[in-house]
Amino acid sequence: GKLWRATFLSHILNPWNMAFALVLPLFMYAMFGMTDVARTTQTGRGNVAAAMIVMMTTYGVVLVGGSLGATLSVERTTGISRMYALTPIQPWVILLARLGALMVLSAFITAIAFTFGIATGSRMGAAAWAESAAVVIALSALGALIGLACGYTIKGENAYSASAFIMVFSAFGSGMFMPLDQMPSFVALVAPFTPFYGVVQAVYAVSGGNPMSASAWLNIAAWTLIPALIAWWGASHDTNR
Repeated sequence: GKLWRATFLSHILNPWNMAFALVLPLFMYAMFGMTDVARTTQTGRGNVAAAMIVMMTTYGVVLVGGSLGATLSVERTTGISRMYALTPIQPWVILLARLGALMVLSAFITAIAFTFGIATGSRMGAAAWAESAAVVIALSALGALIGLACGYTIKGENAYSASAFIMVFSAFGSGMFMPLDQMPSFVALVAPFTPFYGVVQAVYAVSGGNPMSASAWLNIAAWTLIPALIAWWGASHDTNR
């Protein structure tokens, strides 16, 4: 319980974490979602403004997930991870505590962002909002896995930079900020191989009613497995060391 609370408070009370996880996504939504066109244009389950707030919230929670995972690298450098190894606490318990803290933090961010969206003209049915929230919170785990992979393989605070680079590159390359059909053709060719392609398609499905393609499901499965295997390898190497 103490580890869960410490992890949760360390992130929610960090102004820079919350700036990237909440303020930046809301600012981007305000730029593109708080327009008459976004409010009046309908998707399969609501208006474009609602789809935008869901997408931007997803970006925020994967960022905070990546930050939480990359924190591990600093703990390894400062020796905190070795202190954990000397206690009776099993590594999987520590991991579950952190994932639990991430889920609660993601729910907190989602609640604020969705409330802001509803107050500024985002419209969907109650079921669509609930399903969108569940998808957003679940997708935050992918950010955590990428952060963990960076944390176990890159030393010190460089893990934060690597994780952030992957997040930003993936967000732009997968069409998170701009639809792929409005970008150069080569981006659409690269997009299915980026870590967030499946994430973006999942958001389109839950907030816009678009069906998930096989390639989107495959992308989510692959980019869940790849960083998980890297993190597992890094954890095994770290324990042996």
